[in-house]
Amino acid sequence: MQSNHSEKLGDIRPRFGNIKAPEADCCRDTVRMRARFLLLTFFILCLLPLFSAAQSNREAEAEKDVQAAKQAQAQGDYARAAAGYEAALRLMPGIPELYSDLGLAYYYQKKYEKAIEVFQQALRRKPDLLGPNLFLGMAYVRTGQFKESIAPLRKAISLNPKLQEAYINLSGSYHELGKDEEALEVLQRAQKAFPNDAEVLYSLGTLYYQLMFKTYGEMARVAPNSYRYDQVMGKSFEEREEYPAAVYEYQEAIKKNPSAPGLHYALGNVYWLTAQLAKAKQQFEAELEISPEDYMATWKLGNIYLQERQFDKALPYLQKAIQEKPDLAQVYQDLGKLYMETNHPQRALFYLKKVVAMAPDEPDPRYLLAMLYRRMGNTAEAQTEMGMFEKLTKAANERRRPPAGLLRAASGNQTEASHPAEAPVTH
Repeated sequence: MQSNHSEKLGDIRPRFGNIKAPEADCCRDTVRMRARFLLLTFFILCLLPLFSAAQSNREAEAEKDVQAAKQAQAQGDYARAAAGYEAALRLMPGIPELYSDLGLAYYYQKKYEKAIEVFQQALRRKPDLLGPNLFLGMAYVRTGQFKESIAPLRKAISLNPKLQEAYINLSGSYHELGKDEEALEVLQRAQKAFPNDAEVLYSLGTLYYQLMFKTYGEMARVAPNSYRYDQVMGKSFEEREEYPAAVYEYQEAIKKNPSAPGLHYALGNVYWLTAQLAKAKQQFEAELEISPEDYMATWKLGNIYLQERQFDKALPYLQKAIQEKPDLAQVYQDLGKLYMETNHPQRALFYLKKVVAMAPDEPDPRYLLAMLYRRMGNTAEAQTEMGMFEKLTKAANERRRPPAGLLRAASGNQTEASHPAEAPVTH
């Protein structure tokens, strides 16, 4: 019995010993996983230098392409520059600045549609890039897509308010879209930012000119028989120095509305320009009956009496003109002449020095000062002023002088100048 029992126990034990415990299986699986992880990590670490080397090679090749493109661009070879940037982008496709450079290469080849596409890709990756916003807007303008140009050009100005091209192109787009108020506002802002920029001034002047013709064209449509239309026509003829036609149009305007301010002055000014002083005087006097504050009519009456050497009549008009318009330099010059002619050298000196201070580049006051100093016996001063007169006269003859009307518009007043021995010049 004991023997049989022992055999049974012996039979059981081996079978028990072959059974695997769950805890042992987990440990073995963990060991295997860790071994695999370590092996994979080792494999990756072995490959990393290869990946890094490949990346460095791509960057180096891309940098070579970029440098070649920049060199070609500096030489004005934009086609070769574009090829270089395209090659760089194939190696490094995610860099927005490369799209910007490629877009510029297309833009300068006048391939505006391709430039637009590339600039858009640059801005999708980096919306605040200045160059792509500016040139995308200008490319839209070049292709007549004025509405689309507005947003990128405005964005460019917001990123850098000192972009002359952005203002000019933005204003042009607004004008093409019939939004003249917006166009004018943009250029007025540009003038404040660039007060001495010829391109901005030209664009602003052109827009004013177009608006003027648009407005006068509308007036011609709705009121072709009005005195204002005659007045506009008279001014147009006057500016072209077609004086008989100007006289006719101003006379027609006066017939229709003889009490309208400015009409008698306009007609009198044409007579003054053509040295018909008696007729000019009559019209200036008529203007002062309507508009006593018209300092130009006041001054020109004084000027006419001065030319006629009626000094006692000229003086009150000239003095009144200075009270009404203290920065009207020509009045000071006329007073200087008057006091020279009436033997009041110190008073003449005072007024002529005022003119020189107000208009230092004008030769005529220097000539009068030279004559005055010579009469006063101040030889050195006379020679100095005559030298300045000759220098300024030479400079004036060498440069192209704009019409008097443009100079008056630029100075913001009605200053006029003429050589002491010459007839009066344009109002």
